[in-house]
Amino acid sequence: MMLSCSCRENKLLKVFLVNDSNNQQSKECSELKSKLNSFLNGEKVDFKENIDWNLLNLTNFQKKVLLETYKIPYGEIKTYKEIANAINSRAYRAVGNALNKNPIAIAIPCHRVIGSNRRLTGFELGLELKKQLLINEGHEIVKDKLIK
Repeated sequence: MMLSCSCRENKLLKVFLVNDSNNQQSKECSELKSKLNSFLNGEKVDFKENIDWNLLNLTNFQKKVLLETYKIPYGEIKTYKEIANAINSRAYRAVGNALNKNPIAIAIPCHRVIGSNRRLTGFELGLELKKQLLINEGHEIVKDKLIK
């Protein structure tokens, strides 16, 4: 399993999983694909220069949620409730829905958002990948629950 992407002018538009390591893409996206897969392999990678919020076609609410999620540092986690509170909302499920529509998961680290009960929930790229990414960032997980 590898990550791939679509991009425009070195800005991410969509991140997705591919099974074929020979996945064809533009030369421009090959650098971004490399960065994504470096992150997948446990390296710290900064995607700041690869995000153009205006290209992501988000509602105002989605943008607020994703901007707040983007602020979560490597190795830290937040709950859906904490994200909602940070944007002055009580719509915790709506936060989850906005994160589920995150077109550039990994660059906007929605894998760092978990349930209030510390359970891993929802991740468009799959819970196994979410679990792997959190373990790479130093978390301990048992039966899909963050314990450290």
